[in-house]
Amino acid sequence: MTRKKGTVNDYPPIDRMTSDEIQGRMADLHAEAEGREFNEYEQSEWDALEARYEENERRRELVRQHADNPRHREAAGPLVVDRGDGPRDAAMRNLDAAVKGGTMPADAAEKVERLMSGRQHGSLAARWAAAGSEPAYVSAFFKALSGERGHLLWTPEEADAYRRVEAVRAELRAMQVGAGATGGFQIPTVIDPALRISSDGSISPIRQLAEVRQEIGTEFKPVTSAHVTNQWTAESVQVPDNSPTLEQSTIKSFKSTSFVPFSFEYETASFGGAIQDLTRLLVDGYDQLSNEAFLNGNGTTQPQGLWTGLGGTASELSPAAAETFNAAVDVYAVQNALPPRFQPGASWLMDLATINKISESETTNGAPRFPNIGETNPVLLRKPVGEWSNMRSSADITPTVTADNPIIIYGDIRQTYCIVDFAGSSVELVPHLVGDNHRPTGERGLLLWARVGAGVVIANAARVLNVATTA
Repeated sequence: MTRKKGTVNDYPPIDRMTSDEIQGRMADLHAEAEGREFNEYEQSEWDALEARYEENERRRELVRQHADNPRHREAAGPLVVDRGDGPRDAAMRNLDAAVKGGTMPADAAEKVERLMSGRQHGSLAARWAAAGSEPAYVSAFFKALSGERGHLLWTPEEADAYRRVEAVRAELRAMQVGAGATGGFQIPTVIDPALRISSDGSISPIRQLAEVRQEIGTEFKPVTSAHVTNQWTAESVQVPDNSPTLEQSTIKSFKSTSFVPFSFEYETASFGGAIQDLTRLLVDGYDQLSNEAFLNGNGTTQPQGLWTGLGGTASELSPAAAETFNAAVDVYAVQNALPPRFQPGASWLMDLATINKISESETTNGAPRFPNIGETNPVLLRKPVGEWSNMRSSADITPTVTADNPIIIYGDIRQTYCIVDFAGSSVELVPHLVGDNHRPTGERGLLLWARVGAGVVIANAARVLNVATTA
């Protein structure tokens, strides 16, 4: 069976790739070279992939060492949260067991490890990960969801595990600005949607292109600088002060909610596949809600969207002819407007209809002007194209309607936009659902809340073409 080649849209940034993704990308590079020597850019990417692969394998070996160390194992029985060697070691054991057992993807476990390595809240993250990943807490969580009296089925070990999680949640609530939610159950670390989101196969490539972080708390403050100024100086002349202007924006967390009803019959059925079913529902709902916000979110009651952060700034461009999109002119203008320092990592974002509109553009002799944009892995002016169906398209441009139509975004999205998933999602059991006449329907419900934030951190790293219309 022939393997389908991938492009930048098929992989996350190198520093977040799993070992399997790295091997896949290396295979793609080999196939693209077709036996010739790598050019400068391909060799540079190959070297970066090799370095990341070695780092991933080093981390995996550390996990195996933790799991194989006799000091980290009981003579019998499941893994427990702590045996005197610290919450980080306990978390590593529990995560390794979850990965081997198939309840947690390896890349999600790597995100937790990076979260525990943070300088600001690494210790708290380790306690959160250790308590929330303990097998006794996972079983307590699903027993609690089996009915309003499910907690009465807890073993002493499960009750202890629940109390440890609640102690960590109290620390997390103390970090929140204002009053934090106190009800419900923390979702076990191994199925937390804030860690498992990847947008694989999604209609939005934004998580693959943007900087994505996992944090503890309720806000994240990235420090950015547009550039550092360098100068030539003469001999024995005082060096000028070329200190860059540092900017610190705040990415706040916003609460997203999901509600999943389920019947009494489902409750009495076996929960053997509950982890997989619940994870799929929670991740899908969380992903679809965030896709729209990451483009158009207002930044006050939901994460700031990419278009929201770029619109009204110097990064917003108008077409050559008002209220009209001319691919033969506007595409070049958008790319030319991006500063050179952001060109190497740049890519395009647009809706499928806009991609098709550009593919229709022809030269004066009838040849396709942009022949590579119509391929399976589209490329426009030597830069990859990502399809984002939430975006406005060229088909939405209606001169009789007053509207903004941001149909093309181009730039280094990783430097432009930052997404922060805040760990510690919670779920509440609603014991009885009622119908219009306030009588029970024979259903219960799960109410999930999770926190995510996003925002534009360097607007100059991208450009957006807005074909605005006025009625």
